[in-house]
Amino acid sequence: MNMFYRKYRPQKFSELDSEKIRETLGKAVLAGKFAQAYLLTGPKGIGKTSAARLIAKAINCLNRKAGEEPCNKCDSCKSIIEGRSLDVIEIDAASNTGVDDIRDLREKVKLATSGSKFKVYIIDEVHMLSTSAFNALLKTLEEPPAHVVFILATTDPQKLPETVVSRCQRFDFPPGTIAELTRAIERAVKREELRIDKEAVGGIAKLADGSFRDAHKLLEQLASHSAKLTLADLDVLKSIIRSEDLEEFTGLIKNKDRQGALKWVEGFVNKNGKIKELIVGVTEIFREELFRGEDRVEVLRRLEQAYGELRDTPIVQLPLELFIVEYCDNKAVTPVNTLFGEQWKELLARLKPVNHNLVAFMRAASPQSLEGSFLIIEVAYKFHLEKLSEDKNKRAIEREVSDIMGQPIRIKFQLRK
Repeated sequence: MNMFYRKYRPQKFSELDSEKIRETLGKAVLAGKFAQAYLLTGPKGIGKTSAARLIAKAINCLNRKAGEEPCNKCDSCKSIIEGRSLDVIEIDAASNTGVDDIRDLREKVKLATSGSKFKVYIIDEVHMLSTSAFNALLKTLEEPPAHVVFILATTDPQKLPETVVSRCQRFDFPPGTIAELTRAIERAVKREELRIDKEAVGGIAKLADGSFRDAHKLLEQLASHSAKLTLADLDVLKSIIRSEDLEEFTGLIKNKDRQGALKWVEGFVNKNGKIKELIVGVTEIFREELFRGEDRVEVLRRLEQAYGELRDTPIVQLPLELFIVEYCDNKAVTPVNTLFGEQWKELLARLKPVNHNLVAFMRAASPQSLEGSFLIIEVAYKFHLEKLSEDKNKRAIEREVSDIMGQPIRIKFQLRK
């Protein structure tokens, strides 16, 4: 499903829902006043990442003239919209907190672009970086290569070192006003051709509590319950899980905090929360991270299994609790660096006639572990990760590995720590 908040992400600065950001950041960028480092701050769900991508489009658009919006038609704009641009790199600092990650970034920024005018690094939740990582990042911010632009986004700017903040052009994103949220909701209503009372639009805007993302989620949830939406239908929304709660629970899973996650679910059920909606929400978060380069295949597979078991369980939260225990306590890991040597050589030999470039990427990779039917392969560079993860390449590797191992094997690529 194409979620409303992704489907109706602003593709022009004029579509940004925050008037303040349209009048400040939008006008400055469109006028050609670019900075080499931006800092976007504010609560979750108010458009920081959307604005970051708009900056990337504006400075790389092949057709744009001063004062104009990005064209959204050239190869550069399309590749950014579709998330396949090799020159727009999104990094989740919550998952890449270490100094080695930033040192790797510092080496890569020196490389030329893949055809764009600028290489743009978008670092989300940048406040999660370690102190040593910040120090490493600062060295790059002090003297960035001319072809590189950094966009740092955070919900917690007070945790950033002043030395980093001082080298960025800062824009503070305020929570959406009722009028701005209403504008965002009405735009989606019009495009979806929904029937909804003005009072219901206002009710959704209030429930969204300043978050454009939550406003779209609430509208989508409500639209799934009724063909014509009225204020009375808003009672349905009382059971909807807020973004902050979903991300808190997702964070416990990421950290493999079994006890914390189980306790969270217990509290959720005690508050009459809907397990089905919780699984859907968590699945959507991990699915979205997959598009950002994070490999969450194992989590998605197990969540899908838990969702499918909901109909036949006598205890509604049991499938989710089993998912938590199985994933967080996953000990079915077989080291392969000692038993996979000859098979690895055979794999490379088999891949050679298939694709020479593929073999080159695989020579820089290494097998790490076998988790059930999943072979974990570590790669050194994000570019290699992206190329190896392409469907045709991944399928070719899985086909040869399965033949060598004599059983169906799925591949999971991850960046080397």
